[in-house]
Order: sequence, then structure tokens, then C-alpha cells
Amino acid sequence: MKAGDWATLLQVVTTETRVSQTEIAQAVGISQPHVSRLLTGRSRDPGLRTVRALCDGLGIPRSLAGLLDEQESDTNRRQFVAAAAAATGVALVGTAAGGVPLESRDDEQLLTIPSTTYRRLEQRMPARSLLPPVSAHLALIRQLASRNERSPVHTRQLYSVLSETAGLTAWLYVDVDDRASARRHYQLAVHAADRSGHPLLLAYMRASLGQFAANCGDAREAVQIVASARRALPRSAPAISTVWMDAIESLALAEAGDKKSLHLLNHAEDRLAKARNDEPVWPWIFRFDHQKLASFRAQVASKLDQPSLASRALSIAASGPAQSPKTKALSDVLRAQILAKSGRLDEACNIACEAFDAGKKYESEKILQSVSRFREALGGRAGKLTLDLDERLYGRYQEDR
Repeated sequence: MKAGDWATLLQVVTTETRVSQTEIAQAVGISQPHVSRLLTGRSRDPGLRTVRALCDGLGIPRSLAGLLDEQESDTNRRQFVAAAAAATGVALVGTAAGGVPLESRDDEQLLTIPSTTYRRLEQRMPARSLLPPVSAHLALIRQLASRNERSPVHTRQLYSVLSETAGLTAWLYVDVDDRASARRHYQLAVHAADRSGHPLLLAYMRASLGQFAANCGDAREAVQIVASARRALPRSAPAISTVWMDAIESLALAEAGDKKSLHLLNHAEDRLAKARNDEPVWPWIFRFDHQKLASFRAQVASKLDQPSLASRALSIAASGPAQSPKTKALSDVLRAQILAKSGRLDEACNIACEAFDAGKKYESEKILQSVSRFREALGGRAGKLTLDLDERLYGRYQEDR
């Protein structure tokens, strides 16, 4: 391994464990074509971050690859004999399939089961109801990660689980409009991702923090954070990561009023058209298609006060699979803003009322605050058209009966 013969190693892994190149790519966090080039020997000199990702994803002690790891132990070197059978272990953290065998002996894999379940429930339940169990689960993972009895490989994988769970917790705090707690948990997610040694996860969490900063109106900070996230991406990063990163950066630039954000989205669209339609690669647990990119374009165009472009982008975004209720409500608020700028106030207020009702049903302060900001932007010019919306907003401050 110190000679860098990754072709032979990967051939052994695929032969002995019957895992596919796609599964290895998911485990390691690099693109499937890059795995293919390594396996066939067409790529003989992977970068340092790629070697680290290969070691961590396949459960190989870094020292066997000639990397210095002061935490590595002789015990962990002996564990490598059994590591090939668990070659896809880390891929189960946050993948779209989310399937972890219950008979698994690895705490890291078992701990992903609640996280995956909570993530799926989030779009169907109030975030406020999920915060207590998710916070308790996060506390358990932090306690396990703080112990020194585990091998470096298992410790890094545990920090991967910790990072994803902290990111989920931050997302829930965003939904209840607790920005301080959300920021703190996104920072924890970034720190844990750094401890995991997985450059793709680190880039993802930094960019997620940057997106949060942009949505909070902190444009300058958002641009800086996304730039640091992009620097963390390895050369072998899958296409979905760079396209998504372009979309996040465009959002941050638009918050600062920079029209270069639209050119960046055009570049992302070209990149997406050339990319293979592969399965999602961890930690990107979704397909980033043209509809999702269009939703970013709609947000960017709205921030740059280009309602016609935003409206066309929203139509493209709506042509994809049905959105979850919370996501649809937020899109509806954006649509209402665009309609209002076009003078269609009656239709805009009706859509805003529907979004408010969804926010009320799912106790989403994020949605309710978005509707409130929409109403505030209208001022008094809408007159009677805002009556139903005003009654709903006023009703938030009435006692429940």
C-alpha cells in the first residue's frame, strides 16, 4: 500500500466483498469514474486528500498507506484484516437508501438508524416535536465520540455520524426560528466533520453553514464560508458536489447584490448537463437535478429583483417531483413575492394565506416568519386584499382555544 498500488487493493475489495464501484464511491466520497480510473490503473497518483478518504472509507489504517496518524495503534492494524468486509460502512451514513442491518456490530452504523428516521420524519412533523429526541440522540453520540477506547478509524466514522446529526439538529432549529442554536449546531457539524477526516463531508457542512448565513442576511460572511467550503473539496469530488457548491455560492453572492451569481448558476447548469446521472453520493443524499437548480435560480433572481426570471425558474422547479409540504410552502411565499412585484396582489395574498396555513399546521416559524415578511413588504398599498392574511397573522398572538 505504501507503494500506492490502489488498483490491486480495489480489485481485491470488489472481488472479495462483491461491492460495486458505485458503493465504493459512496463509501469513500469520490466519484464513481474516479474509482474506475484507480481500479484500472489509469490513475496511479491520487492526491493526499483522496488517499485519506480511501483509507477512512474502506477502514484502512492511514499508516499502512504511508500517512502519519499519531492516533494509529497496532490494534487497529490488525483490524484491517476484517475491514474489507465492511468496505461500504461509512457509505451508510446518511445515504438515500439508509439501510443499516440491525445485526451490525458497529455503533456508528446503528446510530445512523435514528438519524435517518428523524430526517425523513422532519418533512411530515413539526420540528419542535422532533427536537427533544434528536437532541438526546446527539448527546449520546457526543458522549460516545468523547471516549478514547475506540480505534482511530471507528472514531473518525463516529465523528461523521456526529456531524450529520448536528447538521440535522441545526436544520430543526432553523425551522423553529432559533438562529443562535442553529448557528451553534452548524458550527458543531463543521467541527465534527473536520475530526472525521472526510473532506467531502467537511465541504458539505461548511457550505451548509454558508447557506444558513446567507438566509440570515449575513452576505459577506456567507461568501467567505462558502469559499472555504470550496477549498475543502478534493480534486476527485463528484460532480454533484461542485454543482451544489456553485448553487450555494450564487445564493450568497445574490444576498450581497452581486449579479455574478447568475453567471455562476449558468456555469452550474452547464456542468450539470455534462454530469452523469449517477446515484447520490454521500453526504449529498439527493439527486441535484435541473429542477433543484431552478429553485436556487428563483431565489437568486428574486434577491436581485428580477421577477420575470424568478417566475420562469419557479415554473421549472415545480415541474419536478412533488415537493414536501414545508418546502412547497416556502416556494409559495417566494411565488407570492414575485406575483406581488408583478402587480397581481390578489393572487399573491391568496397563495401567502395557503403558505401560512401550512406553516401553522407544521408549527414552522420559518414559514410563518416568511409570510410575515412578505406582508410587511406590501405595506398599506394592498388594502382589502390583505384582510384574510392580516387576520391570520394577528391570530398568531391570540390564545389557543
